[in-house]
Amino acid sequence: MQKWSSAWKHEEHLIIKPAYPHYTKVYKDHRLYCEIHGDQEVTLPIKENDTVLTIVGFYDNWIVREDFNLFDQNVMRNQDYQPGDILVASDNIKQELSGYVGHTALVVDGQQLVEATGGHPAIVKDSIKQFKEKHPIHAQFRPKNKELGEKAAAFAKEYYSKYKENLSNDIKKPEFSFQLSQDLKDIWDYIYCSKLVWISYHYGANYTFENDYLWFSPEDLYNQLIENEKFELVYKHPEVKFIINT
Repeated sequence: MQKWSSAWKHEEHLIIKPAYPHYTKVYKDHRLYCEIHGDQEVTLPIKENDTVLTIVGFYDNWIVREDFNLFDQNVMRNQDYQPGDILVASDNIKQELSGYVGHTALVVDGQQLVEATGGHPAIVKDSIKQFKEKHPIHAQFRPKNKELGEKAAAFAKEYYSKYKENLSNDIKKPEFSFQLSQDLKDIWDYIYCSKLVWISYHYGANYTFENDYLWFSPEDLYNQLIENEKFELVYKHPEVKFIINT
């Protein structure tokens, strides 16, 4: 197969050189990084959370795309889990929703998390292991302030306990719903996965994530965390990607 471009790593940089003098676009993690005119050599810095480099070459009447996986080049810490860690998946058990809806959960200790999975019961406490098995394409974020995470996790555990108490009294509140008219701050009418994370940090740790539209989606959460100075990226699968801004 014809090699249309070359890319190689030198220390903490990538060097890209198109094989022929045409027009080339370079994307890092699906975002346009730069444009190359002709066969000039370009050097790009590699950041810790960069995972995929895409080179798109325009050659007369056709377009050629090549993907380079940066994941193995990055030094990623071993995955461990602390209270308040946030797991955000762009994949979905319903494959047709992957990249559009996603899922998220809040870690409450080294082995377990609390999540709103849909249906009934609306809120569950389950293992981190099962989340990873169902949602391998995910990212893990951690608050840099340990106390912030511990407070959010404590709220989530207490919220789950109160929900179980409601069920024991035949009170099915909150119900799982994406209903757009629901109040994000109302914790007992409706719940969904990313709202659970939002209320845990809002009420438990006095930290509020911004919301751009009517509902606070996993995509909203992911894009806030990836650029958030108060959180650090612990792990990111190279294929994590949200297709639309929800």
